Amino acid sequence: MIDARRLGLDIGDYTVLQRYQRWRRFDALALAAVTDGLNRLFSNSIAPVRLARDVGLAAVDRLPPLKRLLMRDAMGLVGDLPRLVRGEPL
Repeated sequence: MIDARRLGLDIGDYTVLQRYQRWRRFDALALAAVTDGLNRLFSNSIAPVRLARDVGLAAVDRLPPLKRLLMRDAMGLVGDLPRLVRGEPL
């Protein structure tokens, strides 16, 4: 959208917005799927599921590089990001 604005295009133009939507769609859908999965995982009281959840959490806690990666991903700092998120000037 920044590039469109620099070129003097209308950032509300259907084509500009459609391109942005295609670019961000995967991240939005992935976030929704992960959120739903975590909700289902942590609201489940079936013993094997609880055991798997607890083992998985313990493993992530004992692997700092994996923990950092998952935290960065949860914060939206991984992947093909907009310039502002990367700390770049407009």
